[in-house]
Amino acid sequence: MKVKDVMNKDLESLGSKIPLNFDNIPVLFSEDELISCKGVIDDEYLNNNYYVYVLNQKKKLVGFITCDYIRLFLKEKVLFMFLSAIDHIHDGVVLVDKHSKIIYLNKAYSEILNIDKEKVLNKYVSEIEPGAAILSTLREGTPIQNKKIKVKSIEKQIVASINPIIIDNEVLGAISIFKDVTEIHVLNEELANVRKLSGYFYEGIAKPHNELPKNFSCIVGSNEKFLNCLKLAAIVAPTDATVLVQGESGVGKEVVVKAIYEASKRSEKPYVELNCSAIPESLFESELFGYTDGAFTGAHKSGKIGKFEAANTGTIFLDEIGDMPMLMQAKLLRVLQSGQIQKIGSNTINKVDVRVIAATNRDLKAMIKEGTFREDLYFRLNTFNINIPSLRERVEDIINLAEYFLNIYCKKYNKTLMLSENVINVLSSYKWVGNVRELQSCMEYAVIICQDDIIEVEHLPEEIKKSSIISLNRDDKTESKKLKHEILDIERERIIEALEKFNGNKTRAMDMLGMSRRTFYKKLKLYNIDAD
Repeated sequence: MKVKDVMNKDLESLGSKIPLNFDNIPVLFSEDELISCKGVIDDEYLNNNYYVYVLNQKKKLVGFITCDYIRLFLKEKVLFMFLSAIDHIHDGVVLVDKHSKIIYLNKAYSEILNIDKEKVLNKYVSEIEPGAAILSTLREGTPIQNKKIKVKSIEKQIVASINPIIIDNEVLGAISIFKDVTEIHVLNEELANVRKLSGYFYEGIAKPHNELPKNFSCIVGSNEKFLNCLKLAAIVAPTDATVLVQGESGVGKEVVVKAIYEASKRSEKPYVELNCSAIPESLFESELFGYTDGAFTGAHKSGKIGKFEAANTGTIFLDEIGDMPMLMQAKLLRVLQSGQIQKIGSNTINKVDVRVIAATNRDLKAMIKEGTFREDLYFRLNTFNINIPSLRERVEDIINLAEYFLNIYCKKYNKTLMLSENVINVLSSYKWVGNVRELQSCMEYAVIICQDDIIEVEHLPEEIKKSSIISLNRDDKTESKKLKHEILDIERERIIEALEKFNGNKTRAMDMLGMSRRTFYKKLKLYNIDAD
């Protein structure tokens, strides 16, 4: 019987010409391009038969498929599923033949090495990365396990396992599976740097205020806890470590951040600030990363440079980082990890070299528990932490800061003023919820309002005056007086120590104490210190 004798015939009309029961063997039904299967095509059937029948929906025989073809089809299907699975794993995978030609690579390979798949497929490894470890595996037929490798062409660190493909004692190719450990490598370097810095941390803490770098020594303060913060800042400043500055609103976080930048090796490079609490959520991405021409309705025709691009090679200061929306936190983390940005409306990825310093007055650990701040971003930002104390914890600094701001605003408004004893007492006992910023505003207000030579309590802002009245009506006058005397005693001792340290050199002593000449001589007279 020939094929043409049975094609397109009803099964019933064939009678005994095909002596097989179609209920017991696999049959492929064909209707247009839809093929379904009746029965099971397994290895046993394929090994014991030559073909499978193909019927249409009317049960007319329309063809045969050889079992060899089905075997090939099934192998290709399994291979497709296998390669599809490999394409979805996070490790990079590359397969080369015995001549080092790349015959397969997965999606992770392209992403990790930032290489266009189509540009390297069917290329030789030596063209892309001369001296690659996979070449030695092809030559020698020996596997390489968990080897740390630097991809010089793109400055990436990977850990790779490379195995030869050997059939009949012949090396026919090799497969490499690797992980991107660039970020881990960078973090380890930063950790080593921090550990190195901590080696002389206590030595740094022991240094007097005047031995700090110029950018820090001019910051007013003698409180031990505050000085320790400045010394930490001076230690980390020359490095590229990410810094997180924390503290209540108004404690001077921005002043410390600016000093870190000015004492860094990037001080001649751009310094870009961004207040995260002042940016609407819808504009955040364009502010950070910029956009191209026509990226969205209302976009400038020339596009826009983002803050990260503007800060390239320099420093970016992300103030109030705790107010950054969750979606942007994820995108910021990606930039910190990869060092790459992508403008809105662009397919181009650009590398940036930016040191990041962040600040916040919020409790980020509490926010992590609440689910409003990413834990992985916190650890990324918190490489080096500086926690600035509130002004309430720096009682001995209140009057020095008040005098400092008094001098600034006397010059600004062309006046010569002094603080009365009552004002010193009120300022020392006030709680300063707004910290240094509130004290600064208080002194400017007093200088403007005072028309005499001495600033009295009546010249202070209304809230502070009310606080002083309440305080005076309490039975704690003795305690306030004691506190005031303690502050004055500490200040007197500091002045004497400074003069002794510099053998009576008043100029060097006042520089160390951060006092103006007028304030210094006024203090000598007040404390009856003989400096001649």
